[in-house]
Amino acid sequence: MPATAQRLVLASSLLTACTGNAANEPAQAASPEARDPDHALKDTSPPVPDDKPDAKAEDPAPDSTAASTRTWTFDDALPGQVPAGIRLTETGGLGTPATWAVVADDSAPTKPHAFGVTESKNTKKTYNLALFEGTRYGDVDLQVMLRAVSGQLNGGGGPIWRVEDENNYYIARWDPTEDNAYLYVVRSGNRTALATVDLQLDHEAWHALRVVTEGPRIQLYIDDALVLSAEDSALTEPGMIGLWTKSDGATLFDDVSVGTP
Repeated sequence: MPATAQRLVLASSLLTACTGNAANEPAQAASPEARDPDHALKDTSPPVPDDKPDAKAEDPAPDSTAASTRTWTFDDALPGQVPAGIRLTETGGLGTPATWAVVADDSAPTKPHAFGVTESKNTKKTYNLALFEGTRYGDVDLQVMLRAVSGQLNGGGGPIWRVEDENNYYIARWDPTEDNAYLYVVRSGNRTALATVDLQLDHEAWHALRVVTEGPRIQLYIDDALVLSAEDSALTEPGMIGLWTKSDGATLFDDVSVGTP
């Protein structure tokens, strides 16, 4: 065989051997950089904890009215006593003041005691008052439980508020002898009606009288029903709260509570 041909055969054999060896070698896995060109730019370190606490839903705002409500149940006083902090007085007194006292009453909304007028010989010209010293409210949410006991001239009664003294205050009252309810203002000892409604209630049961006053607006609820509304600006300054009956009316009270609207 000529020399040139031998050289061509030898080169072809070497090329075939090299190609076969490459084909028989196992394929290598592509590097992360080859699979994802952006791999080298990615942060693969563990996440850093956030120093800020997880956000939580806000707690509901506290009920400021409930938090500031004061309540008298008269259960800490002994029967026959007048509870500490209550001052007895009259409007138009004629020298025969009514008898106020704590009494044992199994029917009281908060047992075992109630408080009120147990005896009165007064006439229609006299209003019997029990003032809660140390209280001072302008806008007020005032409630009392009431049970009429007796009275020929008048019965029942109710709460008073913005009391400057025994001659200046507001009244909300229910009277079973007349089967009606009234809102009044008393100025210099003289009473003026602001609103009235005829109202048939059980004469022997306990009833809830609630007054809500904001500025000049006055609302009276009896047993959770709105029965009277009025507006009056005669007394605008904060004052005491209290309890009120008229003439010979004997009435028991319980669960006096007061706060702001």
